[in-house]
Amino acid sequence: MVTVETISIVFTGLSISLAAFYYISTLRNAQRNRQLQLETRQLDLYMKWQIELTKPDFLKNWFEVSQLEWKDFDDFARKYSHNVNIENGSKRFSLWFYFDGLGYLLYRGMMDADTIFDMIGNGSIGHWNRFEPIIREFRERDGRPETWRWFEYLAQEMKKVREQRGLPEYIPPWRPETP
Repeated sequence: MVTVETISIVFTGLSISLAAFYYISTLRNAQRNRQLQLETRQLDLYMKWQIELTKPDFLKNWFEVSQLEWKDFDDFARKYSHNVNIENGSKRFSLWFYFDGLGYLLYRGMMDADTIFDMIGNGSIGHWNRFEPIIREFRERDGRPETWRWFEYLAQEMKKVREQRGLPEYIPPWRPETP
Protein backbone atom coordinates (compact mmCIF):
# COMPACT_ATOMS: atom_id res chain seq x y z
CA MET A 1 0.00 0.00 0.00
CA VAL A 2 1.19 3.53 -0.88
CA THR A 3 1.37 5.79 2.06
CA VAL A 4 1.38 9.54 2.26
CA GLU A 5 4.95 9.31 3.43
CA THR A 6 6.01 7.35 0.31
CA ILE A 7 4.22 9.82 -1.98
CA SER A 8 5.96 12.67 -0.19
CA ILE A 9 9.41 11.05 -0.63
CA VAL A 10 8.77 10.36 -4.34
CA PHE A 11 7.47 13.89 -4.90
CA THR A 12 10.52 15.37 -3.12
CA GLY A 13 12.88 13.23 -5.22
CA LEU A 14 11.15 14.29 -8.44
CA SER A 15 11.25 17.95 -7.39
CA ILE A 16 14.98 17.76 -6.67
CA SER A 17 15.60 15.96 -9.99
CA LEU A 18 13.63 18.59 -11.91
CA ALA A 19 15.44 21.40 -10.12
CA ALA A 20 18.83 19.83 -10.94
CA PHE A 21 17.81 19.34 -14.59
CA TYR A 22 16.62 22.96 -14.79
CA TYR A 23 19.85 24.23 -13.20
CA ILE A 24 22.06 22.20 -15.58
CA SER A 25 19.99 23.33 -18.55
CA THR A 26 20.29 26.97 -17.46
CA LEU A 27 24.07 26.64 -17.06
CA ARG A 28 24.42 25.10 -20.53
CA ASN A 29 22.34 27.87 -22.08
CA ALA A 30 24.38 30.52 -20.30
CA GLN A 31 27.60 28.89 -21.50
CA ARG A 32 26.31 28.79 -25.11
CA ASN A 33 25.29 32.46 -24.86
CA ARG A 34 28.73 33.43 -23.54
CA GLN A 35 30.39 31.53 -26.40
CA LEU A 36 28.16 33.28 -28.95
CA GLN A 37 28.95 36.66 -27.40
CA LEU A 38 32.66 35.90 -27.50
CA GLU A 39 32.47 34.85 -31.16
CA THR A 40 30.48 37.99 -31.98
CA ARG A 41 33.03 40.22 -30.22
CA GLN A 42 35.89 38.46 -31.98
CA LEU A 43 34.17 38.86 -35.35
CA ASP A 44 33.53 42.54 -34.64
CA LEU A 45 37.17 43.02 -33.67
CA TYR A 46 38.33 41.16 -36.78
CA MET A 47 36.15 43.34 -39.02
CA LYS A 48 37.48 46.54 -37.44
CA TRP A 49 41.07 45.42 -38.04
CA GLN A 50 40.23 44.25 -41.55
CA ILE A 51 38.63 47.59 -42.43
CA GLU A 52 41.78 49.37 -41.30
CA LEU A 53 43.89 47.01 -43.40
CA THR A 54 41.95 47.82 -46.57
CA LYS A 55 42.09 51.61 -46.31
CA PRO A 56 44.02 53.10 -49.25
CA ASP A 57 46.23 55.23 -46.97
CA PHE A 58 47.18 52.20 -44.93
CA LEU A 59 48.03 50.20 -48.04
CA LYS A 60 50.00 53.12 -49.48
CA ASN A 61 52.01 53.26 -46.23
CA TRP A 62 52.52 49.50 -46.40
CA PHE A 63 53.93 49.65 -49.92
CA GLU A 64 56.10 52.69 -49.26
CA VAL A 65 57.57 51.22 -46.08
CA SER A 66 58.15 47.94 -47.93
CA GLN A 67 60.32 49.71 -50.49
CA LEU A 68 62.71 51.44 -48.08
CA GLU A 69 66.37 50.72 -48.78
CA TRP A 70 69.35 51.06 -46.46
CA LYS A 71 72.86 49.72 -46.01
CA ASP A 72 73.05 49.42 -42.23
CA PHE A 73 71.38 50.77 -39.11
CA ASP A 74 73.14 54.13 -39.26
CA ASP A 75 72.11 54.57 -42.88
CA PHE A 76 68.53 53.66 -41.95
CA ALA A 77 68.50 56.10 -39.04
CA ARG A 78 69.99 58.87 -41.17
CA LYS A 79 67.35 58.40 -43.88
CA TYR A 80 64.23 57.25 -42.06
CA SER A 81 64.35 58.03 -38.36
CA HIS A 82 61.19 59.77 -37.21
CA ASN A 83 63.41 62.58 -35.86
CA VAL A 84 64.78 63.18 -39.36
CA ASN A 85 61.93 62.14 -41.63
CA ILE A 86 58.59 62.67 -39.91
CA GLU A 87 56.58 61.60 -42.97
CA ASN A 88 58.37 58.28 -43.26
CA GLY A 89 58.49 57.72 -39.51
CA SER A 90 54.73 58.12 -39.24
CA LYS A 91 54.14 55.66 -42.10
CA ARG A 92 56.46 53.10 -40.56
CA PHE A 93 55.04 53.55 -37.08
CA SER A 94 51.49 53.25 -38.40
CA LEU A 95 52.31 49.87 -39.91
CA TRP A 96 54.34 48.65 -36.94
CA PHE A 97 51.66 49.75 -34.46
CA TYR A 98 49.13 47.80 -36.52
CA PHE A 99 51.24 44.64 -36.22
CA ASP A 100 52.01 45.37 -32.57
CA GLY A 101 48.29 45.71 -31.82
CA LEU A 102 47.44 42.44 -33.53
CA GLY A 103 50.22 40.73 -31.59
CA TYR A 104 48.84 42.06 -28.33
CA LEU A 105 45.31 40.90 -29.17
CA LEU A 106 46.70 37.48 -30.05
CA TYR A 107 48.69 37.33 -26.81
CA ARG A 108 45.59 38.23 -24.77
CA GLY A 109 43.50 35.58 -26.57
CA MET A 110 41.17 38.17 -28.06
CA MET A 111 41.90 36.94 -31.57
CA ASP A 112 43.05 33.51 -32.61
CA ALA A 113 46.24 32.78 -34.53
CA ASP A 114 44.55 31.05 -37.47
CA THR A 115 42.29 34.01 -38.13
CA ILE A 116 45.17 36.47 -37.96
CA PHE A 117 47.29 34.26 -40.21
CA ASP A 118 44.51 34.14 -42.79
CA MET A 119 44.16 37.91 -42.50
CA ILE A 120 47.78 39.08 -42.57
CA GLY A 121 50.12 36.37 -41.32
CA ASN A 122 52.63 36.31 -44.14
CA GLY A 123 52.74 40.10 -44.31
CA SER A 124 53.60 40.36 -40.63
CA ILE A 125 56.33 37.74 -41.00
CA GLY A 126 57.80 39.48 -44.04
CA HIS A 127 57.87 42.86 -42.35
CA TRP A 128 59.31 41.47 -39.13
CA ASN A 129 62.05 39.61 -40.98
CA ARG A 130 62.93 42.71 -42.96
CA PHE A 131 62.95 45.17 -40.05
CA GLU A 132 64.05 42.90 -37.21
CA PRO A 133 67.71 44.04 -37.30
CA ILE A 134 66.61 47.69 -37.27
CA ILE A 135 64.14 47.16 -34.42
CA ARG A 136 66.70 45.19 -32.38
CA GLU A 137 69.26 47.95 -32.84
CA PHE A 138 66.71 50.59 -31.78
CA ARG A 139 65.97 48.48 -28.69
CA GLU A 140 69.63 48.30 -27.80
CA ARG A 141 70.50 51.93 -28.49
CA ASP A 142 67.39 53.29 -26.78
CA GLY A 143 67.68 50.89 -23.82
CA ARG A 144 64.09 49.74 -24.34
CA PRO A 145 64.02 45.98 -24.96
CA GLU A 146 60.20 45.94 -24.96
CA THR A 147 59.90 48.11 -28.07
CA TRP A 148 57.67 46.41 -30.65
CA ARG A 149 57.56 43.19 -28.58
CA TRP A 150 54.01 42.37 -29.67
CA PHE A 151 55.01 42.79 -33.33
CA GLU A 152 57.79 40.28 -32.72
CA TYR A 153 55.39 37.97 -30.85
CA LEU A 154 52.93 38.17 -33.75
CA ALA A 155 55.57 37.26 -36.32
CA GLN A 156 56.80 34.30 -34.24
CA GLU A 157 53.26 32.98 -33.75
CA MET A 158 52.49 33.41 -37.45
CA LYS A 159 55.61 31.39 -38.27
CA LYS A 160 54.25 28.61 -36.04
CA VAL A 161 50.90 28.63 -37.85
CA ARG A 162 52.66 28.55 -41.21
CA GLU A 163 54.74 25.56 -40.07
CA GLN A 164 51.68 23.77 -38.63
CA ARG A 165 49.96 24.17 -41.99
CA GLY A 166 53.01 22.82 -43.81
CA LEU A 167 53.40 25.98 -45.88
CA PRO A 168 56.77 27.00 -47.32
CA GLU A 169 58.56 30.14 -46.22
CA TYR A 170 56.92 33.17 -47.75
CA ILE A 171 59.15 35.68 -49.51
CA PRO A 172 57.13 38.81 -50.27
CA PRO A 173 57.38 39.89 -53.91
CA TRP A 174 57.65 43.53 -52.85
CA ARG A 175 60.63 42.94 -50.59
CA PRO A 176 63.93 44.17 -51.94
CA GLU A 177 67.00 42.30 -50.86
CA THR A 178 67.45 42.61 -47.11
CA PRO A 179 70.62 44.52 -46.30
